[in-house]
Amino acid sequence: MDTLASVEEDDEAPVPPPGAAEDAPGAGEGTVDAFVSGAAYAALGLLGGVVGLLGSFAQDWTPGGVPAVAIVLVALVFAMVRLSGWGMGGRLGATIPAVVWGIVVFVMSMQRPEGDLVVQATLAGYVYIIGGMVAAVLGVVRVPATGPPGQWLLGRAARTRG
Repeated sequence: MDTLASVEEDDEAPVPPPGAAEDAPGAGEGTVDAFVSGAAYAALGLLGGVVGLLGSFAQDWTPGGVPAVAIVLVALVFAMVRLSGWGMGGRLGATIPAVVWGIVVFVMSMQRPEGDLVVQATLAGYVYIIGGMVAAVLGVVRVPATGPPGQWLLGRAARTRG
């Protein structure tokens, strides 16, 4: 009987003390941080889509033949992209709403089979599309990079050992 009991004791895996996993510092924080970051990036993508959609319908308002609304919308695109990157602390936060904005505006400028389109080939349409793309690129470029220059190219070789 003693041999059977000793065999059973040897087969058991070591059991951590009760409460050790819950008391460990940082337990589960990585999952929560990843979820919050993903939700923030999704919200920025949604923001870019909404700005692109609403701007596509509003860009053609021209008081006195001047595309003033299109110019204001271009400034709004720059501000959205720049502040998104600043708020997220990197260029990825600026790139996501810029790309989604560009996709929405591109789709809204395509002609439907009936011949209808939202962003027309007018001065206001060109100012909104081209100016918005330039503003989005400038907004992404103006966000400071999170790592040293060239790190994306060298990967782990650019990191110093400490």
